[in-house]
Formats: sequence, structure tokens, C-alpha cells
Amino acid sequence: MATRISSDPLVQPDHEQRMLLGDTPISLAALGPGHSLIAPPLPDEVIISVVGRFHILSCNRTPTATFQELFHCAPFNLSAWIPPHLEMLAPRIGEDVEACTLEILRAHTLYPLLAIFNGLSFPEDSRRATPNKATNAPKRLSAEPIRLCLECLREDLATCGVRYIHRSHQIPGVEVCSRHASPLLYKCPHCECSFGRRSNLALTPWRRCTCKKYVFDSILPHHEVDPVALSYARFSATLLQSAPHSAVPTHVLVESYRDRARAIGCSWGNEKVSRVRIKSEMEKFYGKDFLRRTDVAYRDDRLSEWLKMLNDYSVTEPPLGRHLLFAHFLFRDAAQFLAAVGGTGGNEQSGSIEQPVVKRLAIAVGTTKASKPSIPQRIAGLLRELVVHARDIPDCSIEDLWKSHYGLMKRLVSLDLEAITLLRRKLQQVKHKPADPAKVPRRSEKDGERARSVMSTAAALYASAAKPEKVTINRLAKEAGWNASALNPHAFPATLRALEEYAESNWHFYARRVLWAKLMLKRAAISVIRARSGVEYHRCLVLMDFFQDVDLSISYGAETITRLLVERGIQRDWPGPCPKREFPPAGRRYYTKSPIYIAESD
Repeated sequence: MATRISSDPLVQPDHEQRMLLGDTPISLAALGPGHSLIAPPLPDEVIISVVGRFHILSCNRTPTATFQELFHCAPFNLSAWIPPHLEMLAPRIGEDVEACTLEILRAHTLYPLLAIFNGLSFPEDSRRATPNKATNAPKRLSAEPIRLCLECLREDLATCGVRYIHRSHQIPGVEVCSRHASPLLYKCPHCECSFGRRSNLALTPWRRCTCKKYVFDSILPHHEVDPVALSYARFSATLLQSAPHSAVPTHVLVESYRDRARAIGCSWGNEKVSRVRIKSEMEKFYGKDFLRRTDVAYRDDRLSEWLKMLNDYSVTEPPLGRHLLFAHFLFRDAAQFLAAVGGTGGNEQSGSIEQPVVKRLAIAVGTTKASKPSIPQRIAGLLRELVVHARDIPDCSIEDLWKSHYGLMKRLVSLDLEAITLLRRKLQQVKHKPADPAKVPRRSEKDGERARSVMSTAAALYASAAKPEKVTINRLAKEAGWNASALNPHAFPATLRALEEYAESNWHFYARRVLWAKLMLKRAAISVIRARSGVEYHRCLVLMDFFQDVDLSISYGAETITRLLVERGIQRDWPGPCPKREFPPAGRRYYTKSPIYIAESD
């Protein structure tokens, strides 16, 4: 990304220590309009890093002032895959707003990957550059925690003269550095404070953390890197650097997925792609733990449409991380994948432009000291306050306190980092604060009446001669005329016990349905009884065999089913005739009937 800004002391090794401390009193605004542009970009630098270096060079007192100067708006989330308001930086680079905005997207965001997998494109008309969808990426999972590689920080200082945040480290699912095979950090190893906060800048590569420690001076213990995680990181980084400028057509992407899936043996029938085999092989290749960390849908077991990228009409809907997982699993090599989708690789970084040196201005800064309590007293007070707050948080940890009481934790570590160790010991002794007896509601006078109402309602539902409906806690409460979730356990203990006692298990409900269908249809075929009962096929067969000795000549009445269940000792919490047996999931969810073996990929 070409700029007209002069070189700054931040990129000069001899001035680096002073700039890291934030002591260089130079303002870019004071240098005139020719020097009011953003900091010179560096290879693989993410946009939040560019803005962070500008913040240090401009000597703005707060990040809010930097956001106002660059974007003319309040702070927003710059760690997003594609942050908003990027077009506001274009006039600081060149006169062509469209070309400059597109260059920012290509060089400093994850736009190249979204153009490949999610169909993101930039409009040809420059008048639509501001509202275009390229500067408003998909909202789902559109932000990642700021991640740093300690080896990269040290190497960047030696080669570029300045440390910065790498764009390839912010790709979804990347846990290790693709260049050094070292684990990426997302929080300070000293105080566990996260590097990035929402709607704020990440200044850790240049300035001290809140604990007054430099993160890049840390020495981490040796960590065995997962080869699959490293391969995924290198695949993703190569795609980001070599992605084609134009968006990949969706039909080309889908066909490349399908062709490669067939080539590695994930097919069935008439050259159809087997989603069951793909999912099974992906679990073997990545491991379930890695998939849970990378993909939210897999972690939440929402897998009914997990491989939507194989459909022409929905290929752009899955999040970027899942696309990368799928493409890496199928191809393993980024060059092979780019060749399959027709990419030629056109996102190489342009050479750096030599810039004139900015002279430093020497300005003396005076400081005044106000009378304050001693540091040990302030530390003790903060520890007491944090321990009090920790009692309200079950199993409270240091990370929980950073999330809920950031200001207090920041003040504590700024006074003494060793106080974190003392706080951690105090947290182990903290007991969860019991509820205030004055605030605990007393037992309601209507508790007994409502409990009896639950019993009578349940008796009526179980004795009904109509087609059985499942008796749940919510159904019982609804029939009685109130909401079960609104019942306070202290005010209505008997009512809640009655709701739990009279609700039935799934197998108890299946048994009532099957008995009802048998008594109503007498000697009808099993398929007819199963369809009428609505019970899943395999479970229905088990229950039909279990109730095969039922006398079908008896007259069907209001309490016939209840009596038959009592005669066989079946209670409302019945686990079924074969509790240890695993049945296939109901509905259209995929499941594997037998082990499947496929050929190894080349």
C-alpha cells in the first residue's frame, strides 16, 4: 500500500526503545498536510496494527482521539475480519478512493480469503465504495482475539526495525505461527490480560502491558506443536498471501470441492459426494478437540447442515473458518487448491518506498506528584475489593476478574505484578457468598395449592382416553395456568417437586403411545401401528416386542394404559426395556451404520 507519509522513529532501531515507552513527543499533525497520512505499512500487517502504530506516532492521548482523527467516529472493533469505515483511510493514501480502499482490504484484512470462500466482492463504481458489502463482512464470527507470535515480534524488530501484528495470525482456527511453528498468544503470560479489547487498540507489541511488563521479553516453555495445526496455519497463510484479486465464482468453488472429495474416495453411488464419510474422515484427521476449538457449530453439535459448502445455493453461507478447514482437509496444499479454483496468485506485497526521515522534537515534559496512599496500602485495598467481587462469581479465576472488573485488575498489576500470585492464592480460599437471608423469598402460601393443582392436572392427562401427549414440566405448568420458569425455588418448593415428579421420561411416553396404538388398531400390521403412534421405527419394534403379551380383547377406557403400565412395574421415570442400547438419532440426521474405510490421499 503506497503512502506519502514520512518515515517515523518507530521504525528506526535506535529510537525504538524511546518510542515503545511512549516518550517521543512528536505529532504528525504538527508536520503539515504532507505528513498526515497513516503509518507506512509492513508485510502481512493487519489494519489494527497500522492504526496502533499511527496512534503512537501521533502522540494522541487516547485511542478515542485516534479514531476521531482517522475515521471521524467513535471507537469500533478494528479486530474484525473486515472492519467498517476503512474507506475513511483512502484519502490519506491517494486520490483514487476506490483503488486505495481496495488496496487496504487486500493488504491488511482477511478480504482475500472472504473473496475466495464467501463470495465477497468490491463494486466497480467508486461511488458505491462507502456502502458496499466488502467493507461490511458477514457478522457471524467476524472477529478474532488478537494473537501474537513472540518469535515474529523479535524477528520483525531485526528485519523491519519495528514490531507489529501479523495478519496471518488472525485467521480463524490458526493456533501456531506458520513461520516459526511456535504457539500464538492471545493474553499476557504475566497477568493473563487479553491483548485486544473490543472497540479499542492493541498496543502490546510496542508498549508495556497493564502489568508494566513487555510481552515480547517473555520466554515460554517448550511446547510440542501439533503437526496438523501447523499444516493448517501454513495452508491458510499461503492462501492469504497468494489469493487471486477477483472473487472466485461459487460454482467453481463447489465443483473443486466435489471433484477433490471424489478423488480421495469420499463418494458413493453414481459419483455422489458422501457427507458422512467426509465428516468421519475430518474427525480422524483433525481430531474432535481441534474441530471444537475452531468451529462453533461443531462444538454445539449443530451438524445437520455442517457441510453446506457442497451446495451451489449455500456455499457462501458457512463461516470462513469452516471453509478453511474443509479446503485444507481436501487439498492439504494451497497451490493445488488455488490451481483447482483457477487462482493465479496476485496478492504479493509491493516493495517498500523509501521515505524521508522525520526529525524528532525535544520537548521537556514536567510531572507533578499528588499525595497518595502508599503502594502496599493501595495493593491491599485492591485485593480486598477484588476478593469481595470474587465471592459473587462461582469458581472465580484471574481471567474471570479481568472480564468483569478490568479497571481494578489493571490498577493492581500496574502497582505490582506479583500481586497476581497473591490474588490467585486468595481466590483458592474464597467461599461463594450465600444469598442474603433478607432477600431470600419465603415460602408462598399458595405453594401447597399449586402442588395439588399439578397432581390433579397430571392425573387427568395420564388418564385421558385421547391420543397420549407427552407430559412435561412446561405442559403441566401451562395446563395449570402459570409459567414454570417464573416459580422461585424458595417460594414454591413443593410445586417444583411435584412438577419434576409427575413429568414423564421419553420411554414412558413411547410406551403409552405404542399401547394406545395397539389397543386402538388391535391386530394391525407393525408398520401401521408405528405410523399411528409416531414412535421412531427401531424403538417401536422394541416396545412391540416388550408388549407382545398384552390382551388386545380388553375394553379400552380412560385409565387402561395407566393400569397396564403399573402391572408391569413401569414408573414415570422408566429408562426403557434396554437402557444400554444405543438407537440411531431420530429425524434426518446422518449417522454411520458401520465402519467405513477410504483410500489415502496422494
